[in-house]
Amino acid sequence: MRINLLSLKKISFLLFFIFLLQNQFVKASELKSEEKELRQIWESAIKNNRNRDHYAALDDYTRALKIKPKNHFLFYNRGLTYANLKLLTQAINDFEKAIKIKSDFGPAYGDRGMAFYELDQKDKACKDFKKAADLKYKRAISWIEDKNRSAWCTQN
Repeated sequence: MRINLLSLKKISFLLFFIFLLQNQFVKASELKSEEKELRQIWESAIKNNRNRDHYAALDDYTRALKIKPKNHFLFYNRGLTYANLKLLTQAINDFEKAIKIKSDFGPAYGDRGMAFYELDQKDKACKDFKKAADLKYKRAISWIEDKNRSAWCTQN
């Protein structure tokens, strides 16, 4: 049996194509597994926060960030968890990471502003509240509009 060069090229191409498809299938299944694991960890973090087990939630968010290190929501939620524990410097760091990933994420500015406010860094707090309001973050807008709470900031 004789195989000509054209048939050999076709067979080689077909084998290569099958290899690529198989490789893509493996990557897709790994992604689905990764997404499932991320969802489970995130749900665990939310549950732990609801149960006031904030340190377990921190561990969950940190594990999730190893899977998705560019997820601004994960940094934001871990920042909220740090804030619940009054670990405000760590909270600010995570809010800043969320902002670095998504610069128009109003909630991160608003909650970073709250952390600055609690640290009595009112100039930074005011700047963040105004930025969050500019980004249409409703909590910041209502805070700015409430003159009893924001008079020290809105006078500037």
